[in-house]
Amino acid sequence: MLLNVIAFQLLWWLCVLSPAHGWEVLVLFVTLLYTWAHLRWVESSQQLWPLLLTAVVGCLLDQYLFRMDWVKFPHQQDMLAYIPLWMMALWLGFATTLNLSMHWLQHRLLLATLLGAIFGPIAYLGAEKMGAVVLTQLPTSLVLVAVEWAIALPLLLYIRRRFNQQMGSRR
Repeated sequence: MLLNVIAFQLLWWLCVLSPAHGWEVLVLFVTLLYTWAHLRWVESSQQLWPLLLTAVVGCLLDQYLFRMDWVKFPHQQDMLAYIPLWMMALWLGFATTLNLSMHWLQHRLLLATLLGAIFGPIAYLGAEKMGAVVLTQLPTSLVLVAVEWAIALPLLLYIRRRFNQQMGSRR
């Protein structure tokens, strides 16, 4: 579990630093490799679909914030209509934590709501300080990120828990 926390933190830093250095494709490759290793040695390949589903749901939530112009990505070309690759990679990496280091939250969805509302905006503020994200309409953008994460974290944990129950997994 500790390795999962450390690996995700390293991945977060790599993802957030990648746009300024042009490493987006590299970070996506590293994340795919990490996810493959995670499924191979930590969780089973049966977890591929729920892992991808939770990553896609997270991407869609960020896509909404992006399309509504509450969040911008300064290193992304203006003509691109989707969140950047590094953000997609970040959601995929985050999905690997839901059944391991955050497993304890799967039956504590109210607490997950509170923690999401607190730590989601903190992560975005950190990414903004590093130049990867711009919260365009402070404080409104920050409140909307808090709402996004208050919804996202319990929802993603619930999805993984339901898949685990259907698979008869102990995770």
